[in-house]
Amino acid sequence: MLRVMLVDDEPPARRGLRRLLQAHADIEIVAEAGSVAEARAQASAQRPDAIFLDVELTDGRGFDLIDQLPRPPAIVFVTAHDLYAVRAFDVSALDFLLKPVDPQRLAATIDRLRRHGQDAARAAVAAEREERQDDVELDDGTHQRIHLRIDGRSVIAPLGTVAMLAAEADFTRVFLKGARDYLVCRLLRYFEEQLPKPPFVRISRSLIVNLDQLERVEWLDAGRCSLSLGEGIGPVSLGRIAARRLRQSIETNRMVSA
Repeated sequence: MLRVMLVDDEPPARRGLRRLLQAHADIEIVAEAGSVAEARAQASAQRPDAIFLDVELTDGRGFDLIDQLPRPPAIVFVTAHDLYAVRAFDVSALDFLLKPVDPQRLAATIDRLRRHGQDAARAAVAAEREERQDDVELDDGTHQRIHLRIDGRSVIAPLGTVAMLAAEADFTRVFLKGARDYLVCRLLRYFEEQLPKPPFVRISRSLIVNLDQLERVEWLDAGRCSLSLGEGIGPVSLGRIAARRLRQSIETNRMVSA
């Protein structure tokens, strides 16, 4: 649903535009105004997605309203004066309609508003994701500490305290030994590429373990196993394939250490 506001100092003009807009089921008229001052107050209160704005108003011009709004929504100028067209697009107006408004021309404007709304929604999601994007660093290439930036704060810990990492959809839960776990906006693949091997080994699609932090592995029937990393981390049950990878990784790590 597109929430729009009508700004025109002539009530008959607003009524006519309202009637035309009512033919579009996804348009909701949330406010009307007849002056710059009234429009400013209504825009601040209602926060419409778009304003259908006349140029010449009783206390100024539509351009004055745009200047007074910190974040103007999409603007569609509706006026009888085509000499304002160039200036309208100078202020990034979405469209410019001449009175009397042609219904087909208005329909084209509504389509443009819909596309604008979709683009704005995608941009907002991307911006929010980027703002919330957590980051991970291994300092100075020495791989001695891990730095997690989570929701505007930093968690820095010795890399050796990272006991396990588990995939949760597009996130990864990082388990620190002797501390809490942290949900980080990174795919598990990112950590697999960054962390030193060994001791970090990806043993399944959803799990990376630090072999140095393994405290106990219980080998079970049918090739399965259960591992514990101590201090509240685990036990973690592994299926046959993950258990085989873990066994191979332990044996390889022993050979490297020897």
